[in-house]
Amino acid sequence: MERFSLKRKLHKWQVKYAQHPKCTVSHLIRWENNHTHFLLILISLLYLSGCSSKGNHHFQDSNEAVHAYSNLLHQIRLHDKASTDLIIDLVNEWQTLSDSVFACINRDSINNKNYHTKSAYRIINDSIILELERLIDSNPRIFKDYYHVLNKLSGPELPEEVRGLVASAHLFFHSMDSITIRQVDKRHTILFYENTLDSALSHNIRSKQDILHFLKAEDIAFRLFLGHLSSWGDMSLNHIKVKTEAQTKNIFEATARNQAIMSKSEIVILMTMRNNRRLLQNANTCVTDVHKLSFKDSNQATAYLWMLLQPWLSIDGFSYTLLSQEEKESLEKLAAEMPQAFRQLESGRFPIDLNELPSLLMKAYIDNL
Repeated sequence: MERFSLKRKLHKWQVKYAQHPKCTVSHLIRWENNHTHFLLILISLLYLSGCSSKGNHHFQDSNEAVHAYSNLLHQIRLHDKASTDLIIDLVNEWQTLSDSVFACINRDSINNKNYHTKSAYRIINDSIILELERLIDSNPRIFKDYYHVLNKLSGPELPEEVRGLVASAHLFFHSMDSITIRQVDKRHTILFYENTLDSALSHNIRSKQDILHFLKAEDIAFRLFLGHLSSWGDMSLNHIKVKTEAQTKNIFEATARNQAIMSKSEIVILMTMRNNRRLLQNANTCVTDVHKLSFKDSNQATAYLWMLLQPWLSIDGFSYTLLSQEEKESLEKLAAEMPQAFRQLESGRFPIDLNELPSLLMKAYIDNL
């Protein structure tokens, strides 16, 4: 069976869609930058390296380990159907056993014993993934199911050296919620947004405070922008997108050159939380609009579909661990809102059957564990 990356395919379609001249809103909230992705890999490695092994099985040799792995595959195959809770339990069992089996095989490989078991491990591992995907397809899934998977499978506690940074960043973003936003008209909203970005771009980043000051000002601009979300229509917002990307690049380059400003771990945590916050703010505004507006224009409905789906396509296991409790509750509430929102946006275009999307996301998540 051909393996695939759902999120990669959706991203390619989205890039093609975002280039449509009338679809200028949804791509404004996307956070696509190769430099930031590289740093996310670094912090993910820190996250993983700080966790103790989940494996608690002890094997005499790799043959015994592979035999245990084969037994797990057999046990999974005995299930014709599975609830989401059962799938989560099976995935946890698989991940725990996999750690122990892999460690045992690596140990024997170093000692030049049973080198063939590595191949057997890979074959069994791929078969287990296929069986889990089969069980996911055994029942209809909704976004509540995918949220449940995210909530239960997003990993253990963050390592000690990261927790303090996460707590500090949560306090920083929480403080923004106390800032009251007085809505202004569209023209002044655009002017404020552009002035915020132009001011930031005209000043070099010399300290952590420069970054925090920009993030606070940008948050106000973005919330003002969301107040007019349904009325931007055909207006080009590319200049704001380009300037936002330029400032984001400046932030990462400044912190890469000068570690005294902010460590790689801290900046990735801060910017991931910024992205999470914007995705949820945008999606929640979409839900509010969906309840009160009529979407007869297919371009607008399509843009709203993508904005509603952005949290599900962008928030992976690592991003989820950085959500505050309030944001997790907001994402869970969004999951419950999705079916009705889809009905309201039925004139929109999407490359995949929306009813199948939760199960596809579950499979993509498990495939990337």
